[in-house]
Amino acid sequence: MFQDGLDQNSFSDQGAGEISPAFQALTERGQALAATLSAKRFSLILVSHRDGGTTILPFIDTSYPGLSSLSRVLTAPGGIDERADAARRAAPTIFGLPPQDAPSGAYSHETTLVPGEIAIVFPVHSSCGRRGLVAVSGTAPRLDDDALTRAHLRAFALFRSACALRTPEPAARTNLTKRDIECLRLTADGLTSEQLAERLGLSVHTANQYVSAVVEKLDAVNRMHAVAKALRAGIIS
Repeated sequence: MFQDGLDQNSFSDQGAGEISPAFQALTERGQALAATLSAKRFSLILVSHRDGGTTILPFIDTSYPGLSSLSRVLTAPGGIDERADAARRAAPTIFGLPPQDAPSGAYSHETTLVPGEIAIVFPVHSSCGRRGLVAVSGTAPRLDDDALTRAHLRAFALFRSACALRTPEPAARTNLTKRDIECLRLTADGLTSEQLAERLGLSVHTANQYVSAVVEKLDAVNRMHAVAKALRAGIIS
């Protein structure tokens, strides 16, 4: 289940920090996309395939400048293969729906992402080669083929706008050290605290201290939120 490894606050959609007008406008477009499918939240995720593995990172969602339940569960440890498969497909994948109930133009997976909701995950890419996922979720989203096709086109446009956006956020701090940025990059590559410590020649305790310091400097709620804010601000790519 994708819920594994999440803390008890994982499903609270709460914001944190200052708001960039450019990213707020992107959030409103994402919410409008969700509304066309009668869904209540959206999430835009970056996906990277390299060195034989897949890295899945949050970028922006319903709870901007925070991190929504949908983004947290999509980027949580465990179940990476299922999400990577969704990113490689041409058609959307619907989570939380029996295969026999799925429309003809979509794949389905009975695993739920957000408890009690159906999630639709659209694979997207930009002209520069960046790949990702745009997901929406709700208790009773529209699932007919025409609605999914139109929403998929809007998801592509949303993702391409996000990839072109590199407006520094007001909350992005300028006091990050070289080691802070290195920790952010390695975390974005999917490394755990133990792997960070091994790569940097540190104890696990010290590696955790570095990560905690970065989270605090970026006014983030956790390490994945810190990575999302660093990506949005262009601190890492």
